[in-house]
Amino acid sequence: MEIDSTPFDVLVRLDNGVVDRCEMVGMVDVATRSITAAVLRPTTKSVDAALLLARSVTPATMRPGWPEALRMEHSALL
Repeated sequence: MEIDSTPFDVLVRLDNGVVDRCEMVGMVDVATRSITAAVLRPTTKSVDAALLLARSVTPATMRPGWPEALRMEHSALL
């Protein structure tokens, strides 16, 4: 796994209403070349590495409107 961050050359409106640049922090599996997790943050902090690790090993929660067949209990991966 590799973790890297890169600044975006776009302006975004942050939660507090301020317009500023943001950074994308991502975790990539080098062996399979797949992106396991990514987040957009106003600034990169060391806690982002822990957040990415948690997101990459925890299944995503069901979102409203998703079909019931997508639940983890119906997965063939278990």
